[in-house]
Amino acid sequence: MDSEKFHALLKSLECGSLTGAAEELGYTQAGLTHMMNRLEKEIGVSLLQRTKLGVRLSPDGQELLPYIKSFTDAAAALDTAIKNIKADDNKVIRIAAYSSIANHWLPVVISTFRKENPNAKFELHVGLPEEITRLVANSEVDLGFMSLIKNNKFDWIHLLDDPIFAVLPPNDTNNDDYITMDFFQDKSFFIPTYGADGDILRIIQESGIEPNINSTTVDDATVVSIVSHGLGYSILPKLILDGMKGNVITKPLYPDEHRDLGIIVKSKNTMPLIVQKFVACSKRVVKELEE
Repeated sequence: MDSEKFHALLKSLECGSLTGAAEELGYTQAGLTHMMNRLEKEIGVSLLQRTKLGVRLSPDGQELLPYIKSFTDAAAALDTAIKNIKADDNKVIRIAAYSSIANHWLPVVISTFRKENPNAKFELHVGLPEEITRLVANSEVDLGFMSLIKNNKFDWIHLLDDPIFAVLPPNDTNNDDYITMDFFQDKSFFIPTYGADGDILRIIQESGIEPNINSTTVDDATVVSIVSHGLGYSILPKLILDGMKGNVITKPLYPDEHRDLGIIVKSKNTMPLIVQKFVACSKRVVKELEE
């Protein structure tokens, strides 16, 4: 069945005549009359009663009217969905992320997504929490991969609890399987500037200890290098430590500490379809990577 014919039928009822509907729809009166005759022949039911005053529904047409409206509404929704999908095919997915996430997760996520959506295009920004939240807030990116910030104004999509480990120099003599935060009291302590400092400072503040924090503006790899040369200690998330070169000792913290990694968006309800698909792909791939 052709939804266009049913749409013309509803327009004829709205206008009260085939002539008025034909003018609005861009048909000739004869052309629209022929279309209605063909529709009635196709379904085997008389839908319209023609009078000198115009047209009205037949009794059978009255009975079918709710279903006709549902059919045309569904056809319109389908048409909109198809147009949205075609528009999404040309959309650039704009992403902001921590460097650790950009290094470890996003190449696999994007590669997997492109296998399913070969026309997908991406724009990637690597930055600190303040920059990522600003980009999302200003709609300069579609989504941001970062750790959870309490009381933020964004919608949050959880991906993973990333455990945080103690990082000790190779000559440290501690033989415990776990490290408590008290261990770092008064010790020389290094914190990376780029990406994990907020979570580390939170853990230090909650523990109540006062390590000798060195004021530096260095990245994660530099912190690992500093510790590997016996110049101090640190705590770092597993995702940062994975694949990191450096002769250091890593041990779990007790009690366990972690950072909550996920995705921020301005609103889950207004995400374009292609971004929704990318979020779903990200959740699936991250789960597989970290199992």
